Amino acid sequence: MVGMSVLRSAAAFAARLSPLKSGKSAANILTRTIPSIDKVAIRWGGHGKQLFVIKPTDFYDRRFLRLLQYYVLLTGIPMAVLVTCVNIFVGEAELAEIPEDYEPEHWEYYKHPITRWISRTFYDSPVKDYEKMLALVQIEMEKGEMRLKQLEVRKHMREKGDGPWFQVETIDKNLIDLSLKSTPDN
Repeated sequence: MVGMSVLRSAAAFAARLSPLKSGKSAANILTRTIPSIDKVAIRWGGHGKQLFVIKPTDFYDRRFLRLLQYYVLLTGIPMAVLVTCVNIFVGEAELAEIPEDYEPEHWEYYKHPITRWISRTFYDSPVKDYEKMLALVQIEMEKGEMRLKQLEVRKHMREKGDGPWFQVETIDKNLIDLSLKSTPDN
């Protein structure tokens, strides 16, 4: 390691001593860069002083946009293929005569097959939604009736004086021992 460093330094020094040698020498391989005297170094190549502008990193912004593009395409391309295949091979539903004794399911009212599948799989039927709403209305009505009964019972208890507050007698204050304990087990 040290030997290579010494060789590299010696080669660079030798190249500086004899600049007229050909550029393809062993010194070029060892030093990696040799300053050339016949060319003028140009920095920035512009007019006026160039500054190194410090700007905030956009690594995380680019990474976010790359990942967003990846996941959008990861889901978007298969979904586009699926929708295209459904539209080409299955197609939309057509109107037909319904027999008299047949009652269509709630998803059969939609025209597109994907909408039908979503309605059948994820949504409840309107009949079930109606029953759930009626159950909520009945529960709230029962709660209201219970509150009215509770108010009426409290009113009668106050009128007649027969509530839980009249049933429990309070103990006499003289029976309470307020003295300090002489022993812990006492």
